[in-house]
Amino acid sequence: MPQTRRHRVERRPIRRERDRALALLAVLGAFLVGYALVATNDRLVATLDDKVVAALTSFVSIGVSVLVTTFSFVFVALSLVSAQFSPRVVRHFWHADRFRFIFLWSSIAVFAFCFVIQFADIPRLHLLGLFLGSYQIFVLFPVFLGYLADNINAASITKNISDRTVAEIARDYSVHPGSYDDSRERGIIAARESGFLENVDTDKLTSLFISLRDTNTEVTLKISNYIGSFVEVGSKLAVVEPAIAIDQSTEKAIASCFSLHKFRSYDKDIEYGIRQLVDIGIKAISPAINDPTTCVNCIHQLGVILKEIGIREDDSELSKRLKTNGIFLKEPNFEQYLDDAFDQIYQWGRRDHVIVRTIIGALSEVVSALPTPERVETVIKEMDEMELGSLTQGGSSDAFALAEHRNYARKSLMHFYLAAAERIEFLGSPDRAEGLRLNAKKCELSIEGAV
Repeated sequence: MPQTRRHRVERRPIRRERDRALALLAVLGAFLVGYALVATNDRLVATLDDKVVAALTSFVSIGVSVLVTTFSFVFVALSLVSAQFSPRVVRHFWHADRFRFIFLWSSIAVFAFCFVIQFADIPRLHLLGLFLGSYQIFVLFPVFLGYLADNINAASITKNISDRTVAEIARDYSVHPGSYDDSRERGIIAARESGFLENVDTDKLTSLFISLRDTNTEVTLKISNYIGSFVEVGSKLAVVEPAIAIDQSTEKAIASCFSLHKFRSYDKDIEYGIRQLVDIGIKAISPAINDPTTCVNCIHQLGVILKEIGIREDDSELSKRLKTNGIFLKEPNFEQYLDDAFDQIYQWGRRDHVIVRTIIGALSEVVSALPTPERVETVIKEMDEMELGSLTQGGSSDAFALAEHRNYARKSLMHFYLAAAERIEFLGSPDRAEGLRLNAKKCELSIEGAV
């Protein structure tokens, strides 16, 4: 198999793991340098020895508390992982994690060392114990707590399982000849690892692509994924159009502009904020939680987000800037944001009239502020896809068992059509507004028990 093909599917080590280890080693080095500087001053060591021994006694007490707290956190994490995911992942969570292993045993070793050297009359050992204990308590322990919180996340657990399994496959099986065609000849930039597209270094990407355009003035670069999309190893990150051959160094440099991580980013990823609110809302109306008020709050906030998106232009400022250099950034449109926000919540809450009324109310607020008829029609389409038309027929409906609940939903639906009609008439479509008012009238006439 050609080396270029094999290189494409190799998984790079996670940089953040390596960077954290290097940072911790650098800080430890700084502590040891500080110890060395103090230890060379005999008078200072002798003067401070009594205070250092007293501090060591305190450190031993603190160290015991740290260890107890650490083991408590670990066992709580194991319980959560076992209950929420699967007891089969617990063994890997405990045994197969190098940083967790190093932290726990180094903590035991450091605080045991601090305890023992209290009884030795060796001032420099006392001083070394003070520096090591300080490093363990004030540096390593806070980092470990953050690491533990990070690793009980579903994304971390699933990625660890995936990486371990893929490594076993790569170790035991050879790649079938021809499985990975060399795509550089077709202008395709392939991912060298998997993960969520967290960020794109647009300054570096622009610089690289401008250099490429110096010899190919007609080409453009189309980014293939949204920020927040999951990208598999070997999948397209970007495509040069029309296709031209790209040398390996250029492909590697462009691929390095795309940051892939096991988590989605809080920055530049609007869909992720929507996704979090949707997840909270869905879980709140599950039978296990049964908290519809929380779901209602989530819907209100989703309405705020969609209203803000709805009054904005389709292309971000970053996308406009990149276009001037022939780079096309892929971004979700208004319809996609709308689907992301309400489809799943409606699917799981469609039998609860409060949830349905709240969604309709949120869409009424959104539609009342939209700047174009096309976006108004997008929201109307979203409403039509909820299949609430049976409510306009009068009488019983499959949607809700009680007439009172059906009437509440009809009134909300009537207000939505009136809001949509008012907005689309203002935007210059009076005929369409009349049709929407007819729909509102049907809702009004179908209200049961109306005089």
